[in-house]
Amino acid sequence: MKLSSDINTKTRTLRADVAGFTLGEMLIAVAIFSLVIAAMVAVQIFGLRVYTLAATKLTATQGSRETMNVIRDQIRSASQVYVGIYTNSTFARIANGSQQIGNALQISWITNGIVTNNCVVYYQDGSTNLLYSVSNNVTTVLTSYMTNNLCFEAVDYTGTNVLTNYQNNPVIAVTLQFYQWEYPVGYVGGNAVNAYDYYILRTQVTRRIKALN
Repeated sequence: MKLSSDINTKTRTLRADVAGFTLGEMLIAVAIFSLVIAAMVAVQIFGLRVYTLAATKLTATQGSRETMNVIRDQIRSASQVYVGIYTNSTFARIANGSQQIGNALQISWITNGIVTNNCVVYYQDGSTNLLYSVSNNVTTVLTSYMTNNLCFEAVDYTGTNVLTNYQNNPVIAVTLQFYQWEYPVGYVGGNAVNAYDYYILRTQVTRRIKALN
């Protein structure tokens, strides 16, 4: 019996020496861990939102930037560039004495004094908010959600004064304005102002100087 009593006493002593966390310490540790996890999740969500916003804007403007690049390159290589009005499948140049501002741009190439068949017309249709190209009697939609109708101008060398008559080598100013649903960032709520993205693409370009042969 004495031997058994000594063993029980030693066991109780060893158990009393074992360290552990109190309830308060556990609660504090859990609270700190929860704050760290919440902060990490918040940073991840913020990063995803920024990435989605940037990707949406790039996607929305990609087609417009490609269209602008094509128009710019064609103007540079053209023999003749005219600003005008396109209605009822007909292009009409702006008359001398009037500001060279219109919804259409005609780009043509001349060989031996003859306009080649690859003449192209770009125009904006205010009823559909679409930008079209017309070449060889084929109409192609280039970009959507374009809101400004008079998007082409012929200006002087300073790029600020709109011409009132055709010059041999004018500067062509192109302005494309868009008002587009910002999917998937946009959401409907209240007046849904945040759901739309407004952006403008501008460029000024002139054709390379060459003889009209």
